[in-house]
This record gives sequence, C-alpha cells and structure tokens, in this order.
Amino acid sequence: MIGGEHLELNKRKLRILKAIINDYFETAEPVGSRSLSRHYDLGISPATIRNEMSDLEELGFIMQPHTSSGRVPSDKGYRFYVDMMLQIQQAEFTKLVYMEELKNSASRIEDLLKNIGQQLANQTNYTTIVSSPHYKKCKIKNIQLVEVEAKTLLVVIVTDGNTIKDYIIKLEQTINQRLLNNITITINEHLQGLTLNDIGLNVINKLKDAYEDGEEVISKVIDVVFKAIKNVNKTDVYTYGTTNILQYPEFNDISKASNLIKALEAKDVFKDIVNTTIESEDGSVKIVIGEENEMEGLKGCSLITTSYHINGEKVGAIGIIGPRRMDYDSTVQNLRCLIKSVDELLNKL
Repeated sequence: MIGGEHLELNKRKLRILKAIINDYFETAEPVGSRSLSRHYDLGISPATIRNEMSDLEELGFIMQPHTSSGRVPSDKGYRFYVDMMLQIQQAEFTKLVYMEELKNSASRIEDLLKNIGQQLANQTNYTTIVSSPHYKKCKIKNIQLVEVEAKTLLVVIVTDGNTIKDYIIKLEQTINQRLLNNITITINEHLQGLTLNDIGLNVINKLKDAYEDGEEVISKVIDVVFKAIKNVNKTDVYTYGTTNILQYPEFNDISKASNLIKALEAKDVFKDIVNTTIESEDGSVKIVIGEENEMEGLKGCSLITTSYHINGEKVGAIGIIGPRRMDYDSTVQNLRCLIKSVDELLNKL
C-alpha cells in the first residue's frame, strides 16, 4: 500500500504533508499555506503550496474543516505518515530515568506494571493502559502454608511468572506449623510444574492419601490453588491519566468527552485490544488511528500498543491513547525503549 501511495506523493508533497502534520500537532489549529510558508523552509511560494495542498486534499491525505480555510490531516494522512515513520525510525534505545526509580519500587509484577502505567501517563501526558500478565498455561511454582492461629492458615501460591497470590483459610481442626511443613513438602512434590488441567482427581486423591489427618487442609488448599490459577489466567486492564487526554482541545465538546470516558471505562473492549496485541505475529508496535478504532468513543483518538514478555513469552500489553494529532515519532520511540526496559526488569523479577 505504501509503495502505491508513495508514487502519488513526490518529495515536495511529502514535505508539505509532514509540515501540516507537525504544525497541526503544535497548534491544534487548521493549517494554511501562508503559515506553512512562514514557519517552514519549503523553498516554494505560498501559491505553489496552495496547489500542492489542493492535490493532497484531492488524494485524501488532508481535509478542510467546515469552519476554517485551513487544512488538517485526515486519518489516511496520519496512516501514511505513521507507516513511513515506522519504516525509517531507528531503533535507538535510551535508558528511561523513571525505570531506574521503579527498579526497587515493587517486588510483585502487577505492582511494577501499575507503577509503569502511571509513570508513562505522567511522562507522555496521554492516557495509558496496562494489562496484567496473561498466562495461557500458568504453572504452579511453589506453595507455602503458614500457621496464623490454631485454626487459621495462610496459603501463599507462586506461579511460574512469579505472580503471587495469598489466601487466608479457616479450618475446623487445630493445626500446627510442624504438620503444615510436612504437608507443604508433599503438596509441592505433587503440584509443582502442573497447570490447572493437570490437577485431576488422581493427583488430589494421592495428596489426601498421603495425610489422612491433613485431609481438610489439603482439600481447602486445592480449592484456593484452583482459584489462584484462574485469577492469574484472567487478564486485568488498568487505565491511567484519563484526565490527561481530556485536556486536549479536541475533547472540549462535552459529548465527545463523554463518549471517550465511556470508552475508557469499557474494560472488555481493552481486553480484546490486549489479546489482539499479544496474539499478533510479531512484537512490533501497533498503531490504530481514528476511524480504524472499532469503538465509537475512540474514533477521535489514536491508540499505540505493544506487548511485553516474561521468559520470552508474550504475556501482556502496554498502550498509549492520545488525540489523532499526537506526537507519533517520540511516543513510539518512548514505548519501544520502555518495553525493552520492562522485559529486562520483569525477567529479573
């Protein structure tokens, strides 16, 4: 597609399109030929610029708002610019200052990701989304049983992605830590490395047969193991900086702002976006512009997403939502640097 469109856009038209996109990003105002002539060294007269802008409009790369004589980029213009930018952008990875600050801020993966989402919203001044890790075949790494009181037990379950879930269990029988230590060893011998589907009746019966006096403990531990893995397999999506995007003039209209807020609250839609990002064939940055968004409330926005990895497996996504005139170049570069740092940090955790 790019090759065909490129034939229609000679170097002069490309420079003018880039100038229009840049000027509109800076001012949020429709761009006229005089403004381009004054602010950009295009080497041509305002009359020639007007002619080229007329051609760009006819080709669908820019459009004229009803209330202005200037032009603004269309979704097609943004798409062309973004696709060209992604092809030529150099993968120059720089260390992000806030990643250094986050290294010691959280020992749990989900807490770290939430902190990253908040920091990214602060740095970009856009809205961000972050998904919790989604493991298609989550395995049990370790289980610990700790006596809290004579009839109260703490169960700590760690999965292979180092996600930690803990539960308090109330018992009918009295327990002691010595018995719990023995049961802990036996449970780990039977359950370590298993997925939810692997834990059949035969495994459960073997555990119960091993400790007749601990049958109640084992039954309740198995219940919370199933609950823990189901929770880990379930993807949560967190949104940060919602008010950031509402500050842009594009959303001064109350109905547009209301539709956007409703869209940002529709978690199921973002879960679909996250799943699409994770399931994409490559790990590249994905950009959806304006009308390309399936949800009505997001049609005035652009969405940039990419996936993060744990142990080489794509398990979650981080995204940035901004107006269509967002700074694609620096935002994509920021996200690429972030993901590189996130992958390294998650694997260390």
